Amino acid sequence: MEPSQTTSTREPGKRLNSRAIAAAAGVSQATVSNVLNHPDVVAPATYQKVMAVMESLDFVPNRSARDLRAGGGSALGLIVLDISNPFWGELVRGAEEIAAAKGQPVIVCSSEQSAKKEEQFLRLLESHQVSAVLIAPVAPDSPALRGARRRGTKLVFLDHAETADEVISVGADDVQGARLAAEHLLANGHRQVAFVNGPHSISACRDRARGFLQAYAQSGTDAHVTEINVPAMTGRDGLAAVEAVLEVNPSVSAVFCANDMLALGVLRGLSRRGVRVPEHVSLVGYDDSEFAEVLSPALTTVRIDPFEIGREAARIALEASLTETSPAPVILEPRLMVRESVAPIGP
Repeated sequence: MEPSQTTSTREPGKRLNSRAIAAAAGVSQATVSNVLNHPDVVAPATYQKVMAVMESLDFVPNRSARDLRAGGGSALGLIVLDISNPFWGELVRGAEEIAAAKGQPVIVCSSEQSAKKEEQFLRLLESHQVSAVLIAPVAPDSPALRGARRRGTKLVFLDHAETADEVISVGADDVQGARLAAEHLLANGHRQVAFVNGPHSISACRDRARGFLQAYAQSGTDAHVTEINVPAMTGRDGLAAVEAVLEVNPSVSAVFCANDMLALGVLRGLSRRGVRVPEHVSLVGYDDSEFAEVLSPALTTVRIDPFEIGREAARIALEASLTETSPAPVILEPRLMVRESVAPIGP
């Protein structure tokens, strides 16, 4: 059978096994096994034929099938944007608590905001036949995610308030959270503000920008916000953004950062330049990471609960069917944590 004739044999949303590949390629199941595990013993022509069929059917091998047949449990897959960020560590803890109660381990991967790494990890998790994948998507409608859904992989989006094609999402109301930050700065008289944000391809960055900019636009003041986008939401990127913050608007009186890691970098960069927080420039973060309260000064930030996001996402993935056509997102409410990094200024 020619590979082009196999593309219609796949039932949408169903995973293929090696038996189906063998039938489509006109070879034995043992030959398919050898192609996957011992390609050196397979004739080159046969190898190419089987691989062409796998590619045409978008087949992902099940590396854990032997364990499953022996009675072993499945696992829950988890792909976060940056495992070095304490926010994601707390989210992982929440997911692990629910998964452990179900007897499932959690396989954690960090995409580092790379679409290529995200796709690689998706394939890896699928090959281990995980029960579901909790993912903070680099781009929610990427070909990699569409392919995973097509292959029947159950997905739950993390820190995300939008839905896409039968995928439920769990996150905070980032539009409202950013509005809380803006209203706090406005109430303290800050009109010249810099907003250090990540890429708009990440929905949380897009939503935080919408909430913050809308609040300032609707304030009825002569306020001005300069948005500075950095490639990744890390402390290093926050540090690098300080030069742009001060160059673009030398009169800036406050900086809002899209997460606490960026705020940590900005705080460090301002300190290196002799700019004191909050005496010279006020600073607001987002997430309320564990370190926010112990910084000097303690960081005013918007609190969302990553532990609860992880718990809720894992619960949904392991207990719910996710069969609705347009599942509603699960949205948690943010809170403003007022501490020491914002000072009032005159009119």
